[in-house]
Amino acid sequence: MKNLNLRSSWIKIIEGIIFPLLILSACSESKKPDSYIAKVNDSYLTESGFAELIDSQFVSDASRSAVIKNWVRQEILYQEALKEGLTETKKFKETLENTKKQLAAALILKKFAATAQPQFTKDELEDFFEENESSFKLPFNAYYVNRVNFSGRDAAVKFRTDLIMTGWNDAIKKSKHDPDLVNFENAILISEQDLQPVRLLRILEGLYPLEISIVIPDERGYYSVVQLLDKYSAGSIPDFYAVKGEVERRFRAALTELAVENYINELYSFSEVEIKND
Repeated sequence: MKNLNLRSSWIKIIEGIIFPLLILSACSESKKPDSYIAKVNDSYLTESGFAELIDSQFVSDASRSAVIKNWVRQEILYQEALKEGLTETKKFKETLENTKKQLAAALILKKFAATAQPQFTKDELEDFFEENESSFKLPFNAYYVNRVNFSGRDAAVKFRTDLIMTGWNDAIKKSKHDPDLVNFENAILISEQDLQPVRLLRILEGLYPLEISIVIPDERGYYSVVQLLDKYSAGSIPDFYAVKGEVERRFRAALTELAVENYINELYSFSEVEIKND
């Protein structure tokens, strides 16, 4: 499979155009609402308006504050532009029309990309990994593990015993209906800086592949059992199976980008295009 470059310029166009337009239109209300997050003179930012500015219902306090400050900044500048009559100038109207075209083009590409379902084989996925393996080099030490969390210590101890006796898959099957089971993760690669609690890192450093940790309590009140599958040092390239999920994500993105380019070329063939050289 030919090495594919991951390009996202059209996605950046969408983000660069939609966000300012939402700030200037969807979130400003001239009539005072019953409740609001922020206001600039007679324009108000409501919770529903704020929701249109973000792409997730889970937003950190810092991110929320940044979005609100950006709205206030844009609104102040927009109102000043109105006072100076800039929105009635020829330049503004030409820019607005050009922006509408860019937005419409970006949205049609986004719509096409959302419906694209690239198909590929395991061999193609492995070829992509081999051709791009340097990009998967690890910046930190990392651990490839199975991990499970329980809300009760006894359940965690029982699971560990089952894991030793029957193996990971069978132990998980036996515990799936246990009310103390919080969650489990199969074959995940975790960087050392993302390991919590800190005690877990020290334990993993002392384990050999396929060894099982003791029951590890954490600050959330959970009890974890971890099975080490493999470990990788910083600067190394992990085995394909350890990063298969990330390889698939990148490969799918590359194929989608290629499909977008083919779609644009197809549209060219259906259009009368003329470019005159001086």
